[in-house]
Amino acid sequence: TRVNIGVYLMIEYLYCPILKTRQSEIDAYDMLAPAVKDAILPIIEMTGALGYTYPKNYKIEKLRHTHRSGDIYKKINKILDLVQNRHFILDITDDESLMYDGLKEDGGLLDPNNGYEKWISFLNKDDKFKKLVIPTIQFDTNYKEDLIEQIKKLDNSFKYLAVKLPAFTSSKNVFSSDIVFNESIQRIISWIAQFIKSRKLILIIDFGYIKNFDIYETIIDKGMQQFNSLDIIKAIVPVSSSFPNFVVSVSKPIRSFENTISSVVKKYVQHFDIPVVHGDYAAIHPTKYEMGGGGWIPRIDYVVRDEIGQPICYDYARGNKKNTSSEYPILARLVIDSYNYKPITEIITEGDIRIRNRANNGEEGKAPSYWIAVRSNLYVTAQYLYIKKVTFGSLFL
Repeated sequence: TRVNIGVYLMIEYLYCPILKTRQSEIDAYDMLAPAVKDAILPIIEMTGALGYTYPKNYKIEKLRHTHRSGDIYKKINKILDLVQNRHFILDITDDESLMYDGLKEDGGLLDPNNGYEKWISFLNKDDKFKKLVIPTIQFDTNYKEDLIEQIKKLDNSFKYLAVKLPAFTSSKNVFSSDIVFNESIQRIISWIAQFIKSRKLILIIDFGYIKNFDIYETIIDKGMQQFNSLDIIKAIVPVSSSFPNFVVSVSKPIRSFENTISSVVKKYVQHFDIPVVHGDYAAIHPTKYEMGGGGWIPRIDYVVRDEIGQPICYDYARGNKKNTSSEYPILARLVIDSYNYKPITEIITEGDIRIRNRANNGEEGKAPSYWIAVRSNLYVTAQYLYIKKVTFGSLFL
């Protein structure tokens, strides 16, 4: 929704999915219908630039085993090609396994020297990119003076900023593995308030992987009660994922708790008159799953919705043969014939089209990454339709 307020055109955003710059998640977004793209404010997490290590038998001997670094600045055009003229929040992944070239502290975008000079330079490199991006504060208290300088520079250059903070920390009791709510969130927000203008910070609270909400309910209820002054907050975006890193480790179908998390957060902050905008990991596990030596087994996942269209769980059809795509047409047919699979009818959804095409022996869809994109595309579309229907909460920029 676009609303004219004076001379400004305000755009309403309903949903903030996190999408890493891995091919499967890029494809999931690219497949979305234009109406969905227009209504979401994606949180894009950069995973670094892939370089190239020369093989041991490379023709130029002195280059053998050496590494040619990837160009992190190429990410700018890649992101712009993806979002076109749409706004987005930009963050840097905290998943160590995805920190390729250009991100590490030593000379990369996370280098804190001179007030995170590399990060600031990256954000200002392209005029169109700068106009569309909402940058996140790279928050590391080990470099306090550089952190302060970074915040001030971002505040002067950008209309809105974001910060992503973990919802949980480990217990201070070394004999306990219990998690506790991150009581530093309120203190951090109050500290940042010294350096930025009012109502310009989007607070992303990262709840990570939620396997069973009952385990976390009391912790979240108690933790959310700590919030008091939130004068600098433009919106709060709780993000979480219920999708496991290994599906056979949980009961089938896999319950979804993403909307439950957002509803609990909304309950505790609604009296601040601050919008709570639903966010999640777009049906992707928060961290990269390292494939074991046994390889992969073909699987097609899909999203199950309730009678009002809310995504309530994930289900799947799984094959038996390792490292082969021959079972995908059979699995696609099993999905279509499943009692709880219902294609999305409110809007044309590429994920459903691809399942149907594969069931009809289409050629595309021979690798797991293809089907990760399909799952994420189905989920983001279903989530958008549900949030639009129930008017959960929105952000005007």
